[in-house]
Amino acid sequence: MRLLKGLAILALAIAFTIPVYAETQSIKLSGDLAVRYISRDNYDFNAQDDETADTDASYFMTNAEVQLDADLTDNVAVTIRMVNQHDWNVSDITEATNNHTDYDPNGAISAGGLDGPLDNYGEFDVLVDLAYVTLKEFFFTPLTVRIGKQDLWFGKGFIIGANYEDPNGQISADEFTSFTSFKAIRATWDMEPWTFDGVFAQIEENEVQADDDEQLYGINVGVDLSEYKNAEVELYYWYVKDDEIPNYNTSRENRIHCVGARGSYDPHEDITLWGEIAYQGGNYIANAVQEQPRLRHAWAADIGIESRLWEEQYAWRPVIGAEYIFYSGQNDHDPTGLGEDWHGWDRMFRGKVDSAIHEWYNVFYTNGMPTTDRADTNLHQLILMGTIQPMDNLTVDGRYIRFRAHENAFDYGVGAGQQEKHIGDELDVELTYEYTEDVTFGLLTAWFWSGEYYAVPEDVPSTTLPQGGANRLNSKSVASEVVASCKVTF
Repeated sequence: MRLLKGLAILALAIAFTIPVYAETQSIKLSGDLAVRYISRDNYDFNAQDDETADTDASYFMTNAEVQLDADLTDNVAVTIRMVNQHDWNVSDITEATNNHTDYDPNGAISAGGLDGPLDNYGEFDVLVDLAYVTLKEFFFTPLTVRIGKQDLWFGKGFIIGANYEDPNGQISADEFTSFTSFKAIRATWDMEPWTFDGVFAQIEENEVQADDDEQLYGINVGVDLSEYKNAEVELYYWYVKDDEIPNYNTSRENRIHCVGARGSYDPHEDITLWGEIAYQGGNYIANAVQEQPRLRHAWAADIGIESRLWEEQYAWRPVIGAEYIFYSGQNDHDPTGLGEDWHGWDRMFRGKVDSAIHEWYNVFYTNGMPTTDRADTNLHQLILMGTIQPMDNLTVDGRYIRFRAHENAFDYGVGAGQQEKHIGDELDVELTYEYTEDVTFGLLTAWFWSGEYYAVPEDVPSTTLPQGGANRLNSKSVASEVVASCKVTF
């Protein structure tokens, strides 16, 4: 409560300061407070863990946000949002600095597990998540410019949607971070039914005086065709210039050119179809000593259907759907492979989340498999989903997801390579109860059943297994998660 009160006081102080410098037309104060209890089991997909490799976790966490929106002079507005997020396992600064030094501050599951607070006291920080100015009718009536730390989300968030950050390692479950914004400049030209967006974002500013930054540039063109069966279409081009890896053999660094198209429409008033396809070109450099860059040629696609045919016919208002997602993959994991193109899809800044567990594998969590085998590349993903409302204020969402590798995974050191492509299956069930208009309770339960992809053949010598795989013989298992939450919005 003291934390929330402190955030509110800070926002009010800012609000009362603004009139000194600019005419304030109106001020809106809003925010939310979310408390979660998280329980996890077998998050390394390894049923043969011993007691010294504990990858289970059970703890509470809190996200508190206060946002100030101020309308200044005509067509000028400012938005500032302050956030604190923290696990409850730190009670004071002394405990944070002196105890549990085995904790991994990057949020990955390590030999020490997820049972200790951070080695610094970043969990006590109140940080800026959003801080931008909006200039409407900027020189021209249809042009709006937004400058500063802001959210970016285009289409379904398949390519650009979230820049996941956990400042100072504040929380253990990084997928629940409140920090997903971009330091960006966005210009929007609204010529109904057409919308043109131009974006520049500074992703990493590693050294002010060095050319080692990561930047994002993009153009997104959308057209609203809602009069034609509620249709919409988007075309886009995104360019990532990543100079973070200093390469000693070539001046060329990582480059991603991503072009794509997305569309949706309703062939029937109660049926929606959507699809998106994207291609990545450019070059790929894995480390500082790679002799020459590898050319990128990667693809991704997302197609789906939602049916609301029975929503009005039955009291429980059922909605069902299906979705298929594809990310191209690399059939070898030699990052310095010369003369070969790189086909592994790069997730870029995807905000679209499809599963509770496997979505984050080797993104935020590790389990002993090579880090080049990620949950956002080299993948076929089939999703069956449904929603019902047993009560007016209770919603139940369910998803069954089947994962399959696109290319062979990796070589065990015996020259054969991984042949099994069934990665696993996941079931997510989430209950949402609206206690009042302001208070919502949630319960997420998820299970991931690992497939033959994770079962190392018994005849493979353990000494040849990559990244801790010596303990992974026939290690298929079930990973599970329970997340109970209470969220208040004001």
